[in-house]
Amino acid sequence: MILITGANGYVGGYVLRALAQSGSGKAVKGLVRSEAQADKVRRQGALPVIGDVTDPASLARAMEGVDTVIHLAAVNRDRGAATMERINAGGARNVVEAAKAAGVKRIINLVGLGADESRPFPLASTQGKGVRAIIESGIPYTILETSVIFGEGDEFINTLAGLARIPPFMVVPGDGKTAVQPMAAADVAACVVKAVDLPETVNQRLQICGSEVLTLEAIIDAILAEMGLSRIKLKVPAGLLKLPVALMDKLLARPPVTPSLLGMLGVDNTTRDNKTETLFGITPLRLRDGIAFTRKMTLGKLIRRSLGKGEYR
Repeated sequence: MILITGANGYVGGYVLRALAQSGSGKAVKGLVRSEAQADKVRRQGALPVIGDVTDPASLARAMEGVDTVIHLAAVNRDRGAATMERINAGGARNVVEAAKAAGVKRIINLVGLGADESRPFPLASTQGKGVRAIIESGIPYTILETSVIFGEGDEFINTLAGLARIPPFMVVPGDGKTAVQPMAAADVAACVVKAVDLPETVNQRLQICGSEVLTLEAIIDAILAEMGLSRIKLKVPAGLLKLPVALMDKLLARPPVTPSLLGMLGVDNTTRDNKTETLFGITPLRLRDGIAFTRKMTLGKLIRRSLGKGEYR
């Protein structure tokens, strides 16, 4: 029995599909926060369990009969009581304690590349605290780190595509030279599922990324080319974007850019030890071959999602 936390999330959906298609025959539970989210999990052939990583009692119920936990639950901004500290760090600690009590034999955790509690970025530091809790739990673990994730319904590429619909400018944060290593969500999910049965991944912290290192400007160029758009690229120092991004974070339900993301956009997010092909045997999909979905992106979708009234699907 496998329990997936964050089963209703973007990556969670891809992992549920990958497990269903793997033919492993493993029973799967998906932790969701409400009955309204449960149908998505049921459609993927998994059993929805109502609970929350901030609620230890619900985790104890969810862990019954579970051998492996795939921990995906995380947030990238603070919103009321749903803070990065409470969910990314505290949630991971709660998962660990519930897993210990239930006799769970394995925890697999997906985090951002370079998650470390010493880093000055809230997302990276809170995920780093969660990683430490898992590593120190005594339960066999696998920590998978990845860079930008792209695919149908993603946040990063779809947000850029939505902004690209506003002529005549395309804002490029900073100098556009920040390097990332984008990986398709389906490839990320495939690595997560393979890690369940791959002995070489036990008690390892592994980096999985796409095969290409691309600058932020190169990603924007690829999106514009896919969408058939011509825009004047306006490079704006990150410091000048802090105030408008902070205002969006306060006023919008799901802002297109968060303060945490803006800070990390100024730091390279790549690996020198990519295990996607060498260990998992997966040839990563190139970004330019996997963003046809951007053609369907509209400014209206961007606005509706920012107001909390829809998804990028």
